[in-house]
Amino acid sequence: MYRLFASTAVGLFVAIAVNVLVPQPVAAVSCGQNQSHNAFFGQRQLGDRLLFTNHPKVDYKLWRVVTYDVDYKIPPTTPNYVISYVEALDQFTDHNGGCAMLQSGGVGSDYVKLHLKSQRNHGLDFVVRVYAAKRY
Repeated sequence: MYRLFASTAVGLFVAIAVNVLVPQPVAAVSCGQNQSHNAFFGQRQLGDRLLFTNHPKVDYKLWRVVTYDVDYKIPPTTPNYVISYVEALDQFTDHNGGCAMLQSGGVGSDYVKLHLKSQRNHGLDFVVRVYAAKRY
């Protein structure tokens, strides 16, 4: 009985330590607070220009988590623009949506990389929009 208790205590300690010490993504959204797991980076301002829209949909895979990466770089045809606001709108509004994590770039940059991740046994359905402001 003592062995069972000791191994359970050690296992619990290791699980907590891993959860605390493992580095997290640059910016992650808590995926359990709202019915919809929308993510917003930056602040939209008057005069911002919509440069990119994407509607990634990924079907579920049994017993699996599905992912999708969204990459966008401001094209050379629109120089002097910088990303001011990024939104990832989760289209599942029933607690079954995924998470949007900012991997690199973003506000103040000329590119953004988002990592979308579903819950286990669920798919993804997001609308991603990138806005930019003129750099002065």
